[in-house]
Amino acid sequence: MSAIRYDRSTAKDKWTIMMYMRDFDLMLAYAYALRASNRLTNDNIDEILYKMEDEGIYRPRNGGSTFTGTFKSIQIAWYMFGYYNKSRRREEEKKMVFSPLGNLLLDNLKDRDKVTKIFLTMLYGNGFRQPFSQMNEQFNLFPFRLVFKLLRDPRLQGRLYNDEVFYLVMFMKTITPSSYEALVSDILELRNKDPFEKFREFKTNERVVGLALHEWRYATGMFESAGIVKICNDNNDRTIGQLTYGNVSQATGRPNAVRNYKEDYIVLQASLKNYVDTLLSNYPYYVQPYPEDELSRSFNNDIVVEMYSFYPPELLNEIGMNTEEDKAIATMLNVANNVYYYSHEETETGVNFEDALVEAFNMFFDIEARRIGGAGNVDVECLFHTENDSIKKFDLEAKSTRTKLLQINARRLRTHRSLVNSKYTMIVTPNYAIGVLRDISGDQSVIIKAATLANYLYQYILKNGREISYSVLDEVIENGMGSDITDSVNAYVYDNFGHGAADLTIRPSRTNTAMISASAVIEEPVS
Repeated sequence: MSAIRYDRSTAKDKWTIMMYMRDFDLMLAYAYALRASNRLTNDNIDEILYKMEDEGIYRPRNGGSTFTGTFKSIQIAWYMFGYYNKSRRREEEKKMVFSPLGNLLLDNLKDRDKVTKIFLTMLYGNGFRQPFSQMNEQFNLFPFRLVFKLLRDPRLQGRLYNDEVFYLVMFMKTITPSSYEALVSDILELRNKDPFEKFREFKTNERVVGLALHEWRYATGMFESAGIVKICNDNNDRTIGQLTYGNVSQATGRPNAVRNYKEDYIVLQASLKNYVDTLLSNYPYYVQPYPEDELSRSFNNDIVVEMYSFYPPELLNEIGMNTEEDKAIATMLNVANNVYYYSHEETETGVNFEDALVEAFNMFFDIEARRIGGAGNVDVECLFHTENDSIKKFDLEAKSTRTKLLQINARRLRTHRSLVNSKYTMIVTPNYAIGVLRDISGDQSVIIKAATLANYLYQYILKNGREISYSVLDEVIENGMGSDITDSVNAYVYDNFGHGAADLTIRPSRTNTAMISASAVIEEPVS
């Protein structure tokens, strides 16, 4: 009897994997075109698809449609290239904001080794439940961290059979060290069974298991074409049986989708093993993406921004960003990452978070920031050199916490400001209880979530390089005094940090396999 209860009753109780594109190069082509235009209107999607057809990059089956193009955009978001504001009203233009890793990948298309490692890192930071797919709200894990952990487990001999994933792994909603051990035990038990015996077992829940098989096949096809895994079969690709799922046909009375069950398995490419080990060591597989009290919440803007903020410095070392300009930008991006990282470090003094904010605000060319700290003092003092050559002083309150900031003493903030003659206070924290807004209402203070501040810095740096001015944030703060400015900053990112129109007819080299090659026409796979 397994120690794990695998609920295979509905499709929402398994991992949901997007299936609108299986080929990695097709996804790159679409992501590149989408970034270049930066609009998500139906007309724009049609234009992108037509352009890709004209370039010979994309050949749709059955003529293609705006509908399929729209869902390709969802897959781009699902695979962590970027995100868009799902909550915007229909009449408002949607924009895709590309994540730091998504931008980094598309900026390095000429180097396939870098592209592979960046995409692997994007998978590593992809947490379930996902804002761009329908899943049970109980999911709270990083799924591909678990997959990579299993692939590196010596007990599994460096391989993971597809049936072990679509029958066991894809039904894991959370993972802990103890449940991981139980999962490995279940995998080994399943591995020792006769394949025809396993097939009879799969038929019990074939409507759900068959769909899981189909989705995992799409995923492994994507991962293999990206150079992350290799798909193997030691039994001449023999078919054990067929699993059916999908809508019931009125003509036959049976589900209308059929998938072959074979004995395929995946292995991790040898060149990636050390890097995966580094990620597993520094970002464990059992870490949860969301605090327990966040699981039932809708995916609002700040949760989405936080999810897309994964940018580990280990990747930059791995791909050798060694030019002086690379190092400068990488250093600035790492500073932005530290704002997010240390905001969750709950220590008695919070000094690491304060230092991270000092370093971040000193990236603005018109800011001088210094840490003061200590009882009765502001955490960080900032001097803003405005465009009219005056100096405006403000202060930062660094509120690191692993849960939620529960309250703010507004009177203490006013006392701190009066001591240093500060104009206003910016409170930076990863999350807060609703009562904090009442605490600062009417005060010369604003609050902003650390993930949004870090993402603002990311996007600003990626678009403008090292020329960063504080003036935009100052204006947002002055217009939002006494409130949370997180949504306003997120809106500014949506509206201003997208990529401008680019010539999509730029033809990549036919001889460079790292580029999107028009010599290899990509067709939509048959679903």
